[in-house]
Amino acid sequence: MKKRNVDLRELLPEYRIEPSAIAESSSTTYDLISNVVHDGEPGKGTYRVHVLHKGSGTWYELQDLHVVDVLPQMITLSESYLQIWERRDVSELFKKV
Repeated sequence: MKKRNVDLRELLPEYRIEPSAIAESSSTTYDLISNVVHDGEPGKGTYRVHVLHKGSGTWYELQDLHVVDVLPQMITLSESYLQIWERRDVSELFKKV
C-alpha cells in the first residue's frame, strides 16, 4: 500500500470531471499521516496508533504509554481501523520535482 503521493481524484465525486477543468489550486493528492489499528475482538481489545512525525519523516507506534519507532513498511501489515490522510497543496507537489 502506497502511503505518500496518492491521487484520490477518481474516488472524489466533485473531481470526476476532465482534469483540465480542475483549478490549479485544487489537489487530490494525499499522504497518510496516521493509522489506527484495533487488536482483539469487538467490544474489547487494544488500540495501536501509527503516527508520522512530519519533521523527521519517522513513523511511531503508540500503545498506551509505550512509543517506539517503526518502519513504514510495517504499517501496511496491520488491518486499519481508521486512517487519516492529509491533502497536499499543488505547490508542494512541484517543490519535489
